Amino acid sequence: MKPEIKTITCPKCGAKQEFTLHKSINASNEELRSKFLDGSLTTLVCSNCGFSGVVEYPILYHDLNEKFSIFFQPDSTEREVKLPNVLPAHLLPDIRMRLVHTQDEMREKIYIFRDKLDDRIVEVVKDSILREMEAKKEKLIPDALFYAQDAFACEGRSLVFVPHLGTEYLDPIKIPFDTYEKISMMMHGIWERPVTGYTVVDKEWIRV
Repeated sequence: MKPEIKTITCPKCGAKQEFTLHKSINASNEELRSKFLDGSLTTLVCSNCGFSGVVEYPILYHDLNEKFSIFFQPDSTEREVKLPNVLPAHLLPDIRMRLVHTQDEMREKIYIFRDKLDDRIVEVVKDSILREMEAKKEKLIPDALFYAQDAFACEGRSLVFVPHLGTEYLDPIKIPFDTYEKISMMMHGIWERPVTGYTVVDKEWIRV
């Protein structure tokens, strides 16, 4: 899919300028991938007043080497969509297709699959973290957790999550990788649930 040029009006000063919409990103394009992950690909900086803001538009991200495809659909509450003819038919049985509604969710899925983890298990881990925080009646209960990285240190392997509360990101939380492995062994039934088309896999999906 070719990039689309769109004229955007700055919400602060009203100046108009062109902005390139990259509606399809192939992970093999390192420049586009890096710019999406650091936020610059979807950030408009006004050439007149310097105001910067995120431009939201549908994006299809696919990584055929890691066998996943993610469709970002902003301003939507759909739980599943079908996008015909966007991937080679012979690859579809092996491709993990996910639907997300925020750019943070899209980046998280990319990080999860990059680190060769299962996002269904990661969602169970996140749910367990939040339930434990609520049980302990901690002062700050995040409204979301985002997986960030698979970390290795002298104390061992751990998964790092970034809590989100309101408009702020809190200090990262580290969870021993053993927790992920134990939950993976316990959740045999979750593998029997089919994931067809581009599907939202989040805390609601795992609780059904």
